[in-house]
Amino acid sequence: MTLSPKSPAPVSEKDRELSTVTHATLADIPEESVWLANFVSPRTKRTYQAAVQSFIAFHGFQSSDELRGIGQSHLIAWREHLIQSGASPRTVQNRLAAVSSLFKHLCEQQVATRNPATGVRRPKVSAQRVEAAVLTPEQVRSLLHAPQLDQLKGIRDRAILHVLFYTGCRINEVTTLKVKDFFEDGGYWVLDFILKGGKRNRIAIHQELQLALRAYLSESGHGAERESPLFLAVQRRERRKPLTSRQISKLFHRYALEAGLPIGVTPHSARATFITEALDRKCPIEAVQASVGHSHIATTKMYDKRKLHYRESASFAVQY
Repeated sequence: MTLSPKSPAPVSEKDRELSTVTHATLADIPEESVWLANFVSPRTKRTYQAAVQSFIAFHGFQSSDELRGIGQSHLIAWREHLIQSGASPRTVQNRLAAVSSLFKHLCEQQVATRNPATGVRRPKVSAQRVEAAVLTPEQVRSLLHAPQLDQLKGIRDRAILHVLFYTGCRINEVTTLKVKDFFEDGGYWVLDFILKGGKRNRIAIHQELQLALRAYLSESGHGAERESPLFLAVQRRERRKPLTSRQISKLFHRYALEAGLPIGVTPHSARATFITEALDRKCPIEAVQASVGHSHIATTKMYDKRKLHYRESASFAVQY
């Protein structure tokens, strides 16, 4: 027995009008928007969008045609502006990479004839080490004790600092944590992070971090809300609004100042400190790599500040 194919359902005039409007709307979407929408990571979208908007604002472009008609000189002028403004070599590299990525897409879609970023020299970035400052155990302890524990905000901030220094995670990985990502597995308490590209990284955590998290969840009262963000903005707890990367960065810098830490210490210093301290305590580098979620062990080695050997500096040997 054979089945005849079904006849297509009749299309109403309203559906035809809607289809026409939809196709017209899609056709009006500029390729620049398509390029940005194609990224999966929200963080990458924000970073690349900010970079391109900065480039457009610097030159005062008013239309897509102006942007698509630029040459190398436009990028070189912007590069020099960034350098003179104090941007780090890595920042300059990343911003040029964002514009280059956009024009690669425009060329592929044949709406631009060439990528003006091709051939534009970028500042050299050390492939041997990460520039983030490493803290001593005493400095870390003073930072962890900086928040006042007589209010929920201080208890929350103390837990956040513990997460950074006891896991070596990135700030944006803290913001995506939910209550359900802190749980017991095989007799160990773990945190289950979302890494770049949406990958998961589950790591067993130190007892001090466990205690800090339990104290916060006990005080906040949302420990049973599994789908709730783990760290909430204190002023708007009723909305269950998560903290942003910017807010975590600001609180880190505030406590670093209160603890009297050197200028130049950043949230990324927690990652560099975690890796260096773990390696100094004879933890296998493969285990450290897995804990911080590096795809390549060479990246983990870039964070290892033990090789600096400051104590062996020849400067201490000379006498004048």
